[in-house]
Amino acid sequence: MLMKNLTARFALLLLGLGMAACTLIPVSPAETLSPDTITSPTESASLPDLIIKLVYLEMSGRQTNCVAAYTPYEIRVLVENIGLASAGPFAVDLNNTRQQVNEGAAPGEVIDLYFSGTTPSGQYQATVDSINQVVEREEDNNTLSYLAPTPTPPPLCTATPISTP
Repeated sequence: MLMKNLTARFALLLLGLGMAACTLIPVSPAETLSPDTITSPTESASLPDLIIKLVYLEMSGRQTNCVAAYTPYEIRVLVENIGLASAGPFAVDLNNTRQQVNEGAAPGEVIDLYFSGTTPSGQYQATVDSINQVVEREEDNNTLSYLAPTPTPPPLCTATPISTP
């Protein structure tokens, strides 16, 4: 009987400790944020938001399903402004190679950047606004990692014969 009573008391103690650990303690915003870091939802929604939309491997100079001649591969990076405001100039880094986009990006605009050369590992990391030139709606969505597949070269284009009358 004594053992059963101690077991029940121990179970109640554990339950009480568990509930105390799960109790929510309200914290006022003034305790966690300074007035300088608070932005209204309207201000935040009207900012630009740059993302890396896509990174892919492509043969340099390819425009259609075939190529006139085989050329080196390059990495292409598509940057998109998914925000509601225009972004001013920004930089894009791909594996420590930087390109500056001086004209910025309008809302919804997609910019296609070409980075020559490839890495033997096939691993790439692209970062938009890498030197923090643009105040954005979200700052934690600016990087994308990419592992390039082993490429199969596109076919060579064949000239279309011209018939003479």
